[in-house]
Amino acid sequence: MSLPIIDTLVMLIADQNGGKSNQMRSIFEEFELSGKYGGYPKQNKIDHKYEVHPDIDLYLRLSSWHEKGQTYSQVKRDLRFGYSDGRRRYKVFVPAQVTPTDKLVGGEELFMRLFSDFEIRRGFAVWINPDRLGRTAFAISPEMAEFLSTRRHVSALAIDGRAAHPGAAPAKNSVNARLIADLLFRL
Repeated sequence: MSLPIIDTLVMLIADQNGGKSNQMRSIFEEFELSGKYGGYPKQNKIDHKYEVHPDIDLYLRLSSWHEKGQTYSQVKRDLRFGYSDGRRRYKVFVPAQVTPTDKLVGGEELFMRLFSDFEIRRGFAVWINPDRLGRTAFAISPEMAEFLSTRRHVSALAIDGRAAHPGAAPAKNSVNARLIADLLFRL
């Protein structure tokens, strides 16, 4: 079976308890997903597949494969699972841990490896900096710098981990969610 073409990959990178799922939930405050849970979903388990527009599918997971003790084979299976139709643009928004586990490479290497096994039109590695524990996690390795320099359709950036998300401050919009929605749906 051929692997799906991923239109846009956004990988949110921070270590365990770094605030990934809270940042990811805040995207449900944005127009494209606001009707799914009535805004920021408070529950731990949410759907993985979303029909965002008549021509866009989104695969999203809140927990990283690292946290679930999964392998790279599971990563590929999950990304295949989210794909539905070659006529629709397939968007992927997933978390990863900075540090590797005994079963899976670290987030930066995972991001780069996906480009070897999937056709990805555009990709963004997004670090939470600092993470919610105050650790500064954003630092691009020489391998990542080389990877980025040879691919004009791939970018790395950091978002402000101190910016309030709707779960922490319900009266505020998340500037991070707006940026991530722009990367996924509006560019």
